[in-house]
Amino acid sequence: MSRPRWIDVVALAGGTWLLLDLLRAWTPTLITIFGQAASTPPELIGGFALACMIVPVVLALIGTRRRISHAAASIALAAAVLSRVGLELTDGGRPHLVLASGGVVAAVTWLALVLPRHREAAVTGVVAGLALSVTTHAALGTWGAVWRSDGWAWALLVVQVGCLVPAFTHRGHEEGIGRPLALTLFPGLFLGGVIVANAARASAVADGLGAAATAFGATLAIAATLVPVRRWSAVLAALLLVLAVGVSALVTDGDGLLPVWTVAAFVVGMPALAHVWQAANTGRRGGAVTIAVGGVVWVALLFAYYAGYDLGYRADWLLVAAAAVIGLVGATAAPASGPTARPAVLVGIAGAAVVAGALALVGPAVTIRPLDTRQPSDDQVRVAAYNLRMGYGMDGVFRPREVASVLADADVALVSEIDRGWFLNGGQDQLAILARLTGRTAWFGAAADPVWGDGVLADADRAEVRRHRLPSHGAVTGAQVIAVRPDGPWSSTWFVSTHLQPVDNDEGVTAQAADLAEWMRALDGDVVLGGDFNMREGSAAHGTVTSLGLTDAAPGGAPTSPADRPVKRIDYLFSSPGLTASDVEVPGLEASDHLPVIATFTRR
Repeated sequence: MSRPRWIDVVALAGGTWLLLDLLRAWTPTLITIFGQAASTPPELIGGFALACMIVPVVLALIGTRRRISHAAASIALAAAVLSRVGLELTDGGRPHLVLASGGVVAAVTWLALVLPRHREAAVTGVVAGLALSVTTHAALGTWGAVWRSDGWAWALLVVQVGCLVPAFTHRGHEEGIGRPLALTLFPGLFLGGVIVANAARASAVADGLGAAATAFGATLAIAATLVPVRRWSAVLAALLLVLAVGVSALVTDGDGLLPVWTVAAFVVGMPALAHVWQAANTGRRGGAVTIAVGGVVWVALLFAYYAGYDLGYRADWLLVAAAAVIGLVGATAAPASGPTARPAVLVGIAGAAVVAGALALVGPAVTIRPLDTRQPSDDQVRVAAYNLRMGYGMDGVFRPREVASVLADADVALVSEIDRGWFLNGGQDQLAILARLTGRTAWFGAAADPVWGDGVLADADRAEVRRHRLPSHGAVTGAQVIAVRPDGPWSSTWFVSTHLQPVDNDEGVTAQAADLAEWMRALDGDVVLGGDFNMREGSAAHGTVTSLGLTDAAPGGAPTSPADRPVKRIDYLFSSPGLTASDVEVPGLEASDHLPVIATFTRR
């Protein structure tokens, strides 16, 4: 195989980057606009997503005719670009769903039609696009460009479109990529988005250093596509891929968090996947239809993985199985020598990887400007309890600045449904974004998995932290409790965040409330407890919590759910007898599907 033309690599990189941006906009809308989270059957949401991905298969069948192939690809790319621009101008709701869905269909169609014409550049171009996506996303603090309307979002969009200019003019040759690559391309993109190229997940492991490690690894992966493939190197890459995925998906510490050392998986994961892909680019030709069918597999994998949180099975093993299959396909493909890049090129890529890591490390401080925050008082502490629904409002838009404006007016925030890297929600570390916007320190408690749970944000550099996983009692989504006692004037007070999970979509939290109460009896000193309890005032669960001697901050208070038409009061703040609550507010903010509860607590 000859060396790839760099103009083709740039075009494919721009198109892959565009596709990943569109996916970041599309997947959350499936949950928040097409569906309403757990209230919409996952099979219905999955059916819609599957139907969207079947369209590129049909279009690929039509577009592969020799006389219209280039024109069809150009039309698809233009549609994808227009959709991406439209998303910058659309403020959520159904238009966002339509544009994101249409853009994904168009981008997948384009990639399926174009890759077979650029066999030599196929893997390098896709991996370079992944590197651009990961690096820019990390530099934005994992606050996705598709959810921003500032100058950074527009500047990146201009660069992205500039990369695509050669795609409209250069036809390439209809050689076809290796059939093993055609079959594993989109499943590999699934692994990249969910785990090995997920800067937000890495951020949950080691904050900015984790995101920087992911950007470094994704950029270094370009070099892994430019060295000769041997049978041993393909086998080694396959083993490293499975190991990296297994470590990041399955290994947790005693609190259910990802240990810091697992950040190594984000350094080696993408180079391993890139080399496996390069090994797979051999043998029988795979065309546009085969590639597009991979998009259907991508959706199937995505929903098979995330449906585990609704249906109660261990979906993390699916990631390991997918990595094993992709690795096996690449390792058993006919050996291909692959391109041999000049040493200077490989050194240049290594330097670019260092630069990418540096941008990911320092970028968030430049691209996310903190808000003005409330100054803490020695006599009073203002506390907010807020279920954030992964940061998506009733209109399906990710609005961290609106959320942060509420939290910044409190000294301590007890937050629920915090997402630190689910690709289904756009692959964003919401807790890190809010910490930067508010200037607070954040502590996280893992619930459903290592990157989804609850948190505490406080104006303190250090704190004593205790975490506890609550038994499920039949609820499919995990629950936990995290207690934080921050240094400073309120160092004798525990601030406790939890989210009780109902059984069978009913109140069904009585048993879990009892477990919570039992654990909290060991906390010494004053306590402020808050979160989404999924219980009604006067219920047995409510009585269990107050039996600890805790007082409801707003008995008979305003309903908190759903945010647009609140009828249920299920979000609460409680405090121990040594504290008095006052100035209780339930702001009418629709930046989540819950309303926040905010109160001031004074020592008696």
